Amino acid sequence: MPWRHNLFLTLLALFLGSGCSAKPPEKILFIGNSYTGGIRKMVTELIKQSPHSETQVSFINPGGKTLEFHLNNKRTIDEIKHGQFDLIVLQDQSQFPALFPDRFEKAALALDEIIDESGSRLIFYETWGRRDGDRKNQKLFPTYDSMQKALSKNYHSIAQKCGADCAPVGSTWKIVREKNPKLGNELYRSDGSHPSQKGAYLAACVFYITLFDEDPRKLKFNGELSTAEANLIKAAAFSTRKN
Repeated sequence: MPWRHNLFLTLLALFLGSGCSAKPPEKILFIGNSYTGGIRKMVTELIKQSPHSETQVSFINPGGKTLEFHLNNKRTIDEIKHGQFDLIVLQDQSQFPALFPDRFEKAALALDEIIDESGSRLIFYETWGRRDGDRKNQKLFPTYDSMQKALSKNYHSIAQKCGADCAPVGSTWKIVREKNPKLGNELYRSDGSHPSQKGAYLAACVFYITLFDEDPRKLKFNGELSTAEANLIKAAAFSTRKN
């Protein structure tokens, strides 16, 4: 019957169109603080060493700032509205989503609305728990695991509410800590909070598969890590993202 033929052609066109429309991002903006600044160099270098070397990556990362700050910061909002970015990555202050989930959610939802209006797509940057727990909030988060659980839960929850993606950096961090405790400790700088070069490499690998949907295990770039360390991190990034 003719209607069946037309239906088939319509469905085929939709299928082919969806496959052809997916293209790598050309402009990406990272918005955050020192946890974004700490991976800035590594993310930029990894992308340059990948098949996506022409991708433009920009950063707004004043230290210690929250998404509430960025929501009220003219420079951040102007960049979102007028930068014509394909993807925008949001990262809140390292403790904030765990300590103040309601405020984190409110600011994230407001920024999501602005990002949607700009035509960009949103990705959340799930961060990691502090190496020895949150010393300033020991009653709430006495251990790394307790802090990581809260961060992961709240980042993935807001991503779902916004219909956004989430780069599972913190979840990958947890896997590496479990598989290789020595390397897990070395993901941190001496303060037990900020990313070391190895931690930045882990984040860069997670972002590579999140941003481009490509397997980081195929990358030759090892970020000056040993081959064994880089391979473990790339495999963890792939496993976390796919699962």
